[in-house]
Amino acid sequence: MASSNPPKVSALQKIVLKHLECGICYEQYNDPRVLDCPHSFCKTCLQKYQSTNCKDATMLICPVCQKKTQLHQKDVQALKTNFNITRLADQLKLVSSSEDNQWVCKLCKDKNEATHFCFDCPAIFCANCYKVHQKSHTVNTLKDISDGKIVSKDRKRKRRPECQTHEGEVMWFYCTTCDVMICQVCTVIDHCKPQHEYIDCNPASSTYKQSLAQLFTPLEETIKKLQQSQATASTMKDNLNIAAERTMADLKNRADEIRAEVTAQESRIMDEIQTTLKDRNRKLEEFEQAVSVHLQQIQQSLQSAKDVSKNSLAPDFLAVYSTISKDLKELRDQNQPKIDLTLSHLRFTPGVCDISLGNLIMKEPRWKLCLDSDVGPGWATDIDASIPGDEVAVADAINRRVVIYDTMGHQKKTIDLPQGPKSIAAFKNQLVIVDKTNSVKMYNRNGNKMFEFHTVPHSEVGKTSVDLRSVAVIKDTIMVGDVGRSVITKHRSSDGSLIDTVSVQTKPFVLTNDSKDRVVVSGRDRQVVIVGVDGATLFSIYPKIDSQHVKSCRGVCCDISAIYIAVCNGFDTGHIHQYDTQGRFLSCIAQGLHNPGGISLTSDGQQLAVADFKSVKIYNKV
Repeated sequence: MASSNPPKVSALQKIVLKHLECGICYEQYNDPRVLDCPHSFCKTCLQKYQSTNCKDATMLICPVCQKKTQLHQKDVQALKTNFNITRLADQLKLVSSSEDNQWVCKLCKDKNEATHFCFDCPAIFCANCYKVHQKSHTVNTLKDISDGKIVSKDRKRKRRPECQTHEGEVMWFYCTTCDVMICQVCTVIDHCKPQHEYIDCNPASSTYKQSLAQLFTPLEETIKKLQQSQATASTMKDNLNIAAERTMADLKNRADEIRAEVTAQESRIMDEIQTTLKDRNRKLEEFEQAVSVHLQQIQQSLQSAKDVSKNSLAPDFLAVYSTISKDLKELRDQNQPKIDLTLSHLRFTPGVCDISLGNLIMKEPRWKLCLDSDVGPGWATDIDASIPGDEVAVADAINRRVVIYDTMGHQKKTIDLPQGPKSIAAFKNQLVIVDKTNSVKMYNRNGNKMFEFHTVPHSEVGKTSVDLRSVAVIKDTIMVGDVGRSVITKHRSSDGSLIDTVSVQTKPFVLTNDSKDRVVVSGRDRQVVIVGVDGATLFSIYPKIDSQHVKSCRGVCCDISAIYIAVCNGFDTGHIHQYDTQGRFLSCIAQGLHNPGGISLTSDGQQLAVADFKSVKIYNKV
């Protein structure tokens, strides 16, 4: 007869598996005890599990979810009985089978065939009883359960739990002193005022949900920081790989020139790069793993806490509140993994010796301020430190002069001008000066004017409007930046005669040239552009301070392997940034400048001079 009714047997099996089987012995519960998680197990199963895994411990770790439950006096016996499970077991016992194993309804006198199961009561009953059953309860047919149409139905615990100390008493209150739910009798006997404070369960649940919610924000912030750290590590790994590829490419380009003599050096440095790359990738991967573990732990705990706060009724929530709150506070106070931000830096610089390939740079050289000289009432707008003999020329716009200093800050000579200088450039033992007269003047080392020229043909002088702002020298060619017409004019250094006029997209407020004879143009806006001989833009550099594009790019200068740019967002925010010849950011070599203008390297490249409004600053490479 049993085989003729598989749906009913299957339905009962599913109910038993869902509600009445212990997760340790997989048999029907025998004296079920509930943990704080809250999973339930047989008392004897928990005792065996404790003796095997947590002997003499004051905490019991759940075999299912690994959450900890405090054991009073180290005894499983002190754990609460799960009355919901015992009531379900008693109800199923009432639905006894007949001799032919047909399940019958015990709720009516007719002993009809059982067809439905209520997950809320819980109870099994016939179709007639189903018609008069509570409409708000969750009820399904045994056949639907057997056929798998009802995958899982959690029982809704609408009744308040009863006090284990005082039989038949409902726990309406929460003792805030002991962090336990209590009944009316408890408030008089065991948890009476003033030694104990207690409130109704509903406001207690609301209060502690708010308390728990206060932990959400800092943990969410921690998650954001960890995610940012994770993103930083990922970006650093990408940058490291790019830097390694770029470094190896630079190395091979240099090695190709002198391959026969430097094969051994190339192999050695390549190995060093690979070793460094492998070691740093390993460190970054370890950091990523640590962040990922920490992040996952917090996310899981936080989501669980949110789910409990959102979905649990007051009794269920309060039963696990203390454990969840403690876990979240521990996660909040944990130290976050730290990362070495220098791990992604890797760069190659060629050596000076014809045979030496150069050295691998693990970190950018530091620049140390060695001179901060006041220019008095003047205004240092531009500077050139490439004059032979370790001299520095400074354009003083207020006092209409160019002052020559040595690299120790001592004034050596002064060149007085009819109007304030806008830009200066050293050429051999001469100075090329652009001033407010909108003409270009050439002075010798003694400060004597050699000649003067205009940037338009003689027939257009005075007719064509110009606004000259910058000057630079490439080999024997003088270049002048005219922001009025957005052009760069090229002139012979011997007499200033016009060679060519090239249009540029960026207004040339500042000019310089790099080691590849390209022109670097600063428009005093957010970008610096590198242009070819025809004025076409090759690429642009967009400097940033604190991940935000700067408001103004000022002075520019170059050496054989880098481009230096003075940037600022206003007074006292000036930086000097270093980029490679492809425009990729390398480092910030100076900060805290007042209002930087022109910048210039000394001829040996070991010092950087800055015209910083009321002062001249010189940095040494160390």
